[in-house]
Amino acid sequence: MKYPSFVDDQAYIDMDATMPEVDQLRAMLNNLTRIHLLTANKFDSFDDLIREYLIAGIDVFGLETGIVSEIDEDGRYHVCDVVSPLEELEKGQVFELNDTYCREVVRSHQVLGFPEVGALAFMNCHPVYLNLKLEAYLSAPIFVGEKLFGTLNFTSIKPRVRGFSIQEHNLIKLMANSIGAFILLRNNNDKLVALNDRMKRLVGYVSHDLRNPLGSIISLSKLAMREGLSKERLQDIVRALVDPAEKALELVSSILEYAALGTGKITLDKQVVCAQTMLEEAVNSVSHFILDSNVAVKYSCDASLKVECDANRMHQTLTNLLINAVKYSPENSYILLSAEEENGGCEIKITNNVVKNGENESLESQSVYGSVGFGLDIVNEVLNAHGVTMTKHQTPTHFTIAFNFPLA
Repeated sequence: MKYPSFVDDQAYIDMDATMPEVDQLRAMLNNLTRIHLLTANKFDSFDDLIREYLIAGIDVFGLETGIVSEIDEDGRYHVCDVVSPLEELEKGQVFELNDTYCREVVRSHQVLGFPEVGALAFMNCHPVYLNLKLEAYLSAPIFVGEKLFGTLNFTSIKPRVRGFSIQEHNLIKLMANSIGAFILLRNNNDKLVALNDRMKRLVGYVSHDLRNPLGSIISLSKLAMREGLSKERLQDIVRALVDPAEKALELVSSILEYAALGTGKITLDKQVVCAQTMLEEAVNSVSHFILDSNVAVKYSCDASLKVECDANRMHQTLTNLLINAVKYSPENSYILLSAEEENGGCEIKITNNVVKNGENESLESQSVYGSVGFGLDIVNEVLNAHGVTMTKHQTPTHFTIAFNFPLA
């Protein structure tokens, strides 16, 4: 696609005989200074930054409307903010990318300037032109790192007789680059905050959950060191040591697993797995735990359903969720584990009854989902690695966890 060229700065100055060259050069310098000061300024929020950039851009480029947009993965154009006299445009609107002038910027990854859209054969039938008659258009892509975020663009119903200059090309590119750098810093800061929260949770798991079994081990060990214990009593103490030791080992393994998953050091070994087999193996793995409780597990699945996943990781996920569900289900109730085709994928659900006393009405707040075993943290990490999102739904009587895998 051949787009209109930007005009050399000297040629651009020569086109205007109504203003002395020195005044035009002074105006260019003022515009450059204003944008430089703007990019050097510190903003507390993204909203503050783009609002100031739009106001400055409208003034610097002499255009009426300014928009910062974000383009999502589905090709939709989100208006992050807009400054415009046009009532048809407002912050928060969502359009199809093809219904905006910015589709050309996204396609080309270039700074584009259209002095008169109506004179361009490939643009004068565009929906925006037909509806709003926006003639002049100047836009730059916003990149966050190597990824396209969206666009910074300015438009006007009046055409640009002289076109757009090289300096204007460079100014809007500078502005777009500055917006992208701000977003990148914000994203990195969010990652640091998330990492800090993760470290706090790990410390909490160790200090809270590891303390009890280690305390039991120390107490029993000191008891075993007393003189005069019979052989039978010593054997009882050794047997009592096994349970807290196993719990401590399981917790340490889980903590290491959780930490490794979060750093991306564990890769998935994906293979095609029969959903029914996956469910059966999970139920069998927790059968001994189920036998010790007054809770039954029922499962249903279409034998033809197959998904592509890491079988070991998903076995770990399902058993973790089942154990949690058993622990926090009332006696003489049942847990329903199911896999069925829904929304073009295999939806796996685990539903259990909710204990109706005042302390346990919400599984969301119970310790097993926040501390003991920190099951949901590991489950979330495994599912995120698969590109799958877990949803939770609660009614007064039931709690359901669900996630949808693409069919193999």
